[in-house]
Amino acid sequence: MVLLGKVALGIAGTAIAGIGLICSEGMIEVNVVEKQPEAHHVYVLAPAMLVPIATHFIPSSKLGHASAEIKPWMPTIRAALEQLRAVEDVTLVEVREPGQHVVVAKSGGSVVVDVTDKDDVVHVSAPIRAIESTVEQVAATSAETQD
Repeated sequence: MVLLGKVALGIAGTAIAGIGLICSEGMIEVNVVEKQPEAHHVYVLAPAMLVPIATHFIPSSKLGHASAEIKPWMPTIRAALEQLRAVEDVTLVEVREPGQHVVVAKSGGSVVVDVTDKDDVVHVSAPIRAIESTVEQVAATSAETQD
């Protein structure tokens, strides 16, 4: 009976460690509220590590064009993301028009996009580390397809 308890504890510990690893880069949050013509509400909270992992499963032929386009910009993208991580919380873009409001901001370790208009409210938050990992993965695909 004690052996069974130790096995169960080992399995539970491994599962908790796996969940901790998957959530280590933070969470991506998408919240969409559509007010018209019918009211719909979609809320998704997913581990950010799933995005760079998912890029491993996209065929190189499908990422070829995107990776070729992004490759020359990688030094600029790396520098921008590094500075974005280092800076305090800041609003990057804010647009106000009658009936519409858009905000793109750095909040904590995430890039947050909030869009509000008369028909919809959209909130998207993605950790900077996950964005960086995904961009690096796409750029690495470029190197593989060109070799």
